[in-house]
Amino acid sequence: MRWRDRVIGVVLGLILGVGVVVAFVFVYSEQTVDAPSLSGNGGGGHGGGNGGGAGGRGTGPPPVATVRVIAGAPPASGPAELHYRKGDLVRMQLVSDAAVGVELLGYGIERTVPAGRPATIRIKASRPGNFPLLVTASHIDVARITVAGSAG
Repeated sequence: MRWRDRVIGVVLGLILGVGVVVAFVFVYSEQTVDAPSLSGNGGGGHGGGNGGGAGGRGTGPPPVATVRVIAGAPPASGPAELHYRKGDLVRMQLVSDAAVGVELLGYGIERTVPAGRPATIRIKASRPGNFPLLVTASHIDVARITVAGSAG
């Protein structure tokens, strides 16, 4: 019976170990910094436009989005997720606790954000796609701009 007790112990240990890993991955991983989100608000509510509702363009330009940079990285909630339509005016206000350089890939926009003073980026969303806003020194994205095709 001694060998049977060992086999039962090993099997129970494996089942318990796999159960803990599965529970962490499927239940508790939403509380991590890099957790994906299907809610469409993956940036934790950092603002950004949607190009309007069902009426679309008649509602005015999207609001000014605030992008925060803390120690050269996004806040713990993750990079801001900003959504626009082709042709929208993209307006972002960048606020940082230290002077950092940022670059909007795909549009060739570079700015230096002084410590404690907001810097503004204004562009026309001229082409659809996903465009990261990176801190130039570390290549960490602090915002992700998604431009959808025009609502024709």
